[in-house]
Amino acid sequence: MALLANLKSILTGGVQKLSGRKDALEAVCAAAALIAAADGDISDAEVAATSKAVKANPSLTAAFAQRDIEIAIDAMMSRAEGGRSGRQGLLREIEQIAADRDIAEIVYLAALDVAESDGSIGEKEKAVLTRICTTLGLNPANYDI
Repeated sequence: MALLANLKSILTGGVQKLSGRKDALEAVCAAAALIAAADGDISDAEVAATSKAVKANPSLTAAFAQRDIEIAIDAMMSRAEGGRSGRQGLLREIEQIAADRDIAEIVYLAALDVAESDGSIGEKEKAVLTRICTTLGLNPANYDI
């Protein structure tokens, strides 16, 4: 019973931490868009994987309306398709939340979920994951990629 209470506390805390933090949602979607664009082309499957990864996080889905999530995904995917300057802007979105370790980890785990959506992580995706991880101030060695 204590385990369930602890899990509920963590989930509730995550929702409260994210509530009203549009920058956190944008950072999650920015990281996912960078992964989707790692190979130079964003496929419909990668957009679907991004949507699935964001919606799989109960804290995000509790803190944001589905429409807000979809708008953020679309906006970040469009920016990722904008070439080098668009992708650099996405990194800036990620940098904005880097000081909050809990949100930084949510961002990175969502990026990992998108990278693994097709069953494996390619070399280009690994390079982008490493860049996202270091931008967030996280240690890539702490994550199984």
